[in-house]
Amino acid sequence: MKRLVFIAALFAVACSSGTPSASLSALAFVDTPECESIAERLLDEPLREMRIGLVTAGVAALLTVEVADDQGSRSRGLMCRSDVPPGTGMLFQFGGLTAGSFWMFNTHVPLDILYFDQSGRVVGSAAMLPCPKDGEESEGRWRERCLEEARGYGPGTNYASALELPADWLRAQGLVMSALPEDLRLVEFSP
Repeated sequence: MKRLVFIAALFAVACSSGTPSASLSALAFVDTPECESIAERLLDEPLREMRIGLVTAGVAALLTVEVADDQGSRSRGLMCRSDVPPGTGMLFQFGGLTAGSFWMFNTHVPLDILYFDQSGRVVGSAAMLPCPKDGEESEGRWRERCLEEARGYGPGTNYASALELPADWLRAQGLVMSALPEDLRLVEFSP
């Protein structure tokens, strides 16, 4: 019963008419030739935003996220961002179960990732490091290096969605990546 009241209170806060604590309206991009087209596309065609919550028996954290729900947006992810503000991130939705790791190709900020099953229960996590291009490195070698680095970023099981967040934001909310509560759930509040 306490959990139901806790989730209801969280829902009321998420649906209130107040301004979200984090904003995605002023996206910042890395100024490199590789990032120019990605930045232009996202500024011209911004992704849908959603309010979500991460909920356990003892913690409730609200976020504003961009939703990557098609192949193009999932492929770009948070590439070329020079900043991912606290309380924001990207929610990857797959429309069913999938497997595999995320990589950090052309990603310039450290991220934490949570993987969720179809019921919204966390099934894995990883701390991911940036994989920017090294000087005159060929694109092929750059991709190979980022793929190699990504081997440890998968959950080791199937998942239905994934959430990328600024590194250490979870810790600031009282959640430790290496010991996430088994009851941690993703709750979606708005389309």
